[in-house]
Amino acid sequence: MTRFRLLLIALVLSLLLHLMLLGSDLLPALSLQPEETPKLEKIDIKMQAMQLDTPAPLKPSQAGVQLRPAAAKTPPKPTEKPAPKRRKKTQASQAAEETADASAPAQETLVAQASSEPVDELPPAEHPARHQAASEPASQPARVAQSDTSPSAGFIHPDTAMRKFPVAARIRYQGFWGQAMVGFGDLEWLQGDGRYQLDISVNPFIGPKLRYLSQGQIDSHGLRPDTLQAFRGGQLKDSARFDYDAGLLRYGDSAGKQLALKNGAQDAFSLAFQLALKGGDLGRAPIQITTAKKVYEYPMAPAGAFDYDTGDGKMRVIVFRAEGDGDVTEFWLAPDFANLPVRILRADKDKRIELKAIRIEVNGKRQWELPPQPTIRNKNAH
Repeated sequence: MTRFRLLLIALVLSLLLHLMLLGSDLLPALSLQPEETPKLEKIDIKMQAMQLDTPAPLKPSQAGVQLRPAAAKTPPKPTEKPAPKRRKKTQASQAAEETADASAPAQETLVAQASSEPVDELPPAEHPARHQAASEPASQPARVAQSDTSPSAGFIHPDTAMRKFPVAARIRYQGFWGQAMVGFGDLEWLQGDGRYQLDISVNPFIGPKLRYLSQGQIDSHGLRPDTLQAFRGGQLKDSARFDYDAGLLRYGDSAGKQLALKNGAQDAFSLAFQLALKGGDLGRAPIQITTAKKVYEYPMAPAGAFDYDTGDGKMRVIVFRAEGDGDVTEFWLAPDFANLPVRILRADKDKRIELKAIRIEVNGKRQWELPPQPTIRNKNAH
C-alpha cells in the first residue's frame, strides 16, 4: 500500500507540474496543425523563366572580402494630382509603378570569391544579408475583395508584377516536424557581380540551431554552386565542394568523400532557386544533388498545381517533387512572387520536415506577411 501511495503522489505532482508549465510561458505555443498532403491539380498556369535583376558592377576587391549591400534609396515620387480612391489600379498607374521599381538603384552585394577551401562561417554581424535596407516602407500585397466573384477572388498578389529575379530576398518560415510546429526558419538570398549566396537557418524551440550556406556563380544560364556548408549549433558538420577543374564532387565530413561531378549538379538548396530562375524547366534527366552529407540523383519535375491556403488568402503554386531511395523533396514555387519557394518539404521513412512561409521580402520591400493566427494558447505564432 505504501508503494502505491508513493506512486499516486508522484503522478499527482507530475500532473501539477505539467499544468503549471502549460499555463506559463516556459513552453512554446503550439500552432494549429498543418493540413494533410493535398491532392494536386493539373497545371493550368505557366511558370516564366526569370531575367536576373542585375545590380551595377562592383569595384574589384580582395578575394575573400565581403562587402555589405548598400542601402537602397527610395526614388522620388512624381507629383500627382489628388484622385478619388478606386478599387483597381489603372494600366497607366501600374506602368508608372513598374517603371519606378525598375529604376530604383539595385542593392550592391559581393559574395566571397570561390576557393579550394571551405568558407568559414560568417559572424552574425558580418553577414551581408543582415544589412538589407531597412528604410524601405513595408508594402502590402494587393488583394481582391472577398465579395468579388472573379476567379482571383481571395488570392494574394504583390503590388506590382515581378518580372526579374531579385537581387535580394528574405523569407520567414514556420517549421514543422510531422504535424507539430517546432520553430522558425529564415532564408536569405543575395546575388550580384556574377555571384550568389543563399543562407538558410532553422531555429527550433528546443535543440541546436541548424544553418546551411550555399555559395557559387550565377548568370543567365542559372546557378553553378561552388560550396555548401552545413552547421549544427554553430559547428561545421558537413560540407560539399564542387571541384569543376578536377571534375569531382567532394562531400561529407571535411569533404572527405568524392564522386564524379556531373553536368548541372546542384546542392539541395540552390536547386530551388535554379528551378525558380529557369521557370521550372530543368529537363527530365536525373540531377545530381548533394545535401553536403549525401548525394542523390533524380529528376525534378512539376507534380501539379495547387491553391495554397496560407491562412491569409491563397497563392497559386506549382509543386515540384523528387522521389528516390525513400526520400521525398518538394518545392512549392509561387509564380506571382518571382517563383520563390513558399513551402519546402523533406521527408523519408523516419521524419517529415516542412517549412511554410509567413513573410516574404523582395529587394528590401515587404510583399506579404501572415497576420497573427489563432493558436492553442491564442498567441501569435510568429
